[in-house]
Amino acid sequence: MVRRAIALTLIAVGGITASMGLEASASVPPSTPPSVPAVNTTIPSDCPIPEVPRATFVGLLVAADRRTARFEVRQLRGGNLEGYTANGLVDVDFGDDVRFLDVDVEYIVAAALDDETNRLFSKVRDPEPLFGGNQVIGIEERNLDCPELEDAVRTLTLDGRSVESGVLAPLADDSRGLLRAVALPFAWVFGGLVGLAIIANGVRAVVGRSRRRQAARAASARARKSATAKSRPSA
Repeated sequence: MVRRAIALTLIAVGGITASMGLEASASVPPSTPPSVPAVNTTIPSDCPIPEVPRATFVGLLVAADRRTARFEVRQLRGGNLEGYTANGLVDVDFGDDVRFLDVDVEYIVAAALDDETNRLFSKVRDPEPLFGGNQVIGIEERNLDCPELEDAVRTLTLDGRSVESGVLAPLADDSRGLLRAVALPFAWVFGGLVGLAIIANGVRAVVGRSRRRQAARAASARARKSATAKSRPSA
């Protein structure tokens, strides 16, 4: 009898606890994460899309010709260079920008793949806009809201700065070359002026001598004529 009473008491307590738990769970609303608005990354079709680098690496410039630079890869920071390296060296096309790079200097190179040549390329300067821009005849003016996207295919100095690409940049570390670049034009101009002065003086001297000879011949002819006239006997 006592056991039955204890069992009934435990059953009643369990039922009350279960009902309280259900009420508590029903009263607490389910937790939902806050909604984050979607970011619109759509770029209009007529807007220019920058190239995506195939690889970014730290490289030591070991050689260069008029268009291509050869780097010794010191550290690969992103992407891959599989199929484009040989003995730790990689060739990157720069075009005319290669003249702003110095041999035996390390650079951070972000290189993309040219689908036409299947060669890696990078740049130092931003490409120049086409002559006339949107004012070229035949191009329709459009009001496009193009996002300003940074061109990631660039070559930077080791501290992340832009490579110096001014007019005198190739002569910045060459004081003799800079002196020659400044002095030679003046020397050529001065030499040309001196040469012209010498030629002009020579021409004037030749013309003067010729005139004096002609005058002397004319005077001699007149003198002979006068002497001949005097030597004739009078009638």
